[in-house]
Amino acid sequence: MCGVEFETDVTSRFIELKDFEELMHQHVKVIVLANNEPIKPPQKAPYDFSDLVGKLAWEGDALSQQSALRDEW
Repeated sequence: MCGVEFETDVTSRFIELKDFEELMHQHVKVIVLANNEPIKPPQKAPYDFSDLVGKLAWEGDALSQQSALRDEW
């Protein structure tokens, strides 16, 4: 008999089972235990550029700069 135990944070509806080849074509029992308090995902702050309005200026040719950056790839 073989046992696999690991802990992970559930971030989607799928959980990756490492070394699943050992369990292929076998009947397995899956048990999921969770703490009483779910982990809350971090809140993303919306972009706020109001402190930069009117402070940034571009000098030069934007198209040639973009072409130069593409040539670096």
